[in-house]
This record gives sequence, C-alpha cells and structure tokens, in this order.
Amino acid sequence: MNSTPAEAAGAGLDLPTERRRPRARWWGAALLLVALAAAAWLRTGTLDLPPVPDGLTLEGAGLANLEQMKRLDATLWAQGQAAPELSEAATLVQRGIAAYRDGDVKEAVQQMQQGVRLEPDNLVLANAYRTAVFAMRRDLLAAGRRELTLSPHFPAELQRQPIAFFEELDRAGSTRETKLQLAMSWVDEMLLYPALEVKAPASLEAINLLTRILEENPGYVPALFALGLNHLHRPARLVWPVFEKAPRDIAAKNIGKCVAIGRRLRVGSPRLHATLAVSLGDAYVKAGRISVAYSWWQVAQNLCRDDDLQASIRRRYSWREEEILDRLEEELDRSRSQLEHPMTNLALMWN
Repeated sequence: MNSTPAEAAGAGLDLPTERRRPRARWWGAALLLVALAAAAWLRTGTLDLPPVPDGLTLEGAGLANLEQMKRLDATLWAQGQAAPELSEAATLVQRGIAAYRDGDVKEAVQQMQQGVRLEPDNLVLANAYRTAVFAMRRDLLAAGRRELTLSPHFPAELQRQPIAFFEELDRAGSTRETKLQLAMSWVDEMLLYPALEVKAPASLEAINLLTRILEENPGYVPALFALGLNHLHRPARLVWPVFEKAPRDIAAKNIGKCVAIGRRLRVGSPRLHATLAVSLGDAYVKAGRISVAYSWWQVAQNLCRDDDLQASIRRRYSWREEEILDRLEEELDRSRSQLEHPMTNLALMWN
C-alpha cells in the first residue's frame, strides 16, 4: 500500500532521495547567501578601517552644516543671479570674486581678505579666497611661460599669497580652520611649483601644520584627508632629504579614518564617499596591499556614477599588478597637474 509523505514520516520510513532535495537546495542557497554577504562585508574594506574617536560629533569631524556650506559656496560664485541675504563677510568675499573675474587683482584680494578676517573660521569663505588667489597666480605663471619669462613678476597683492595672509590670521587667533587653510596654501605652492626643491619643504610645512591640528582634533576629517593625500602623493621611489621615512601605510591610515568617520556619522555626498574610497584604494597600493586596493575601487565604482570618476576607476582596473605602482604614480602626477581643479579645493567636502 502506498503511504503519503506524512504517513511515511510518522512510520519512520525513509523518503526517497528525490523527495529530500528541496531541503538540500534550500540549505545550499542559504549558505551561498551567507558566503556572498561575508564577501560583500570584506570587499567594503570595513575590517581594515581604523577606529573612530569616541564621542566624535559632526562639529568635531568638521562635517557639520555641509548643505549650508554648499549653498553659500554656490552663492559666492554665482553670476547674474539675485543673491539671498549674506553676512558682511560673505558679501565682501563675493565682491572680491566679482573683481577677480573683472581682472582687478588688487580689489579682488583686498575685498576677499577683508571678508575672511571677519569670519576667519568660515571654511567656505577662506577656501574661496585661497582658490581665487591660486587661479590668479596660476594664470600669471602660465602667461610667463608663454612669454618665456623665467621669473614671472607677481603684483604686490599676490606676493607670498595666500601663505602670508593665513600666517597673519593664525598668529592673530590660531584655530584648526586657520591652520588648515595655511597648510592647504603650502600644498598649493607644491602644485604651482612642482620642482623638488619647492615641493619637499612645502610638503614638510603642510605635514607639520596638519599634524598639529590632529594632535588636538584627532577626528578632524579635512586635516586627516589632507595629511593622507600629502603622504599619498609623495613619490614612492624618491627619498626626500628633509623627510624621515614614513610608514608605508600612513596614507591608508589617515584616509581610512576619514572613511570610517563618514560611515559612522552618515554624512557626506556619494561623490565625497566615492572620492575617499578611490584615494583609500590608491593608498593601499602604496602600502603594498593590492587586493584591498581593488576592493575599495569597486566600492567607489558602486557609490557614484559620475563619468569622470568612473573613467578614473576603469583606468585603475586596466593596470597589471606588476606595473600598478608605476601607473598609480603617473595617475597621481596627472591629477596634480590639473590646475583648473586643484586637489586642495575644499569644496569637495560639501559638493
């Protein structure tokens, strides 16, 4: 007599193998899902991220009010639009930007410096001043090269700027923000004058300033990222005479902490997170951990679909492992030479 499955089970009868396969398939699928989840967890590099300082807030990380900073920055640089009500400091900086566009260097510098003095800790205003001065100096240097001038003459308003201005601000009232802008000014100098005799001491000045910021503000993301980039962009096979040898993973530790903080505080645009992930992958190349580098590039690829970012990741995927460090060095050289969009522009944080 034929038994039903329930009767067979109740009688302690063994079911045919075919009748047990659905459960076997179910367990196989479950194990596959667990394996995929574990792989995804590992591929995000989460296990390689450093710890986040206890009690860190958005303000402590320098990531508070990013949306307001984005709106202010857009307003400062907008042309031909009615601006919303601005503070006196922001109005002065906006006037300086207009003068810069009109080619009035003296008026541009005076107006912007006056505005930044009123709000020295406003990253948006100080960044606008610094990037405008960078652009003016860049254009004068380019004109000098076209005219075969060995030492282009800067007008008095641009002599030692913006370093001299931020040194003055930092002496008057030193804060993490004034020191950050001064450090970024030294990096700007490296970008404009790529000769080693300029780059090495300028990089050292920037590193010293950023290190001092982080001694008192260990979770301050702008300084962490700037310090990480400074070490990342140091040539891997060149010993700079003014430097002590730094650990291979120092860039990965600093940039990794930025990533960890952004994830913990859940702040920042997909573009910002993707840019950090690309840089973290690059830093892991410098640290000799190629498989982790590929993981972070894939994270970046999935975070943001911007064409330029996707193209940069595809280039990285095309590199053979035996040539990857040399190709990365070439890629970093190109990024430093793109002076229309210098890597020191802090607008990356809020855009």
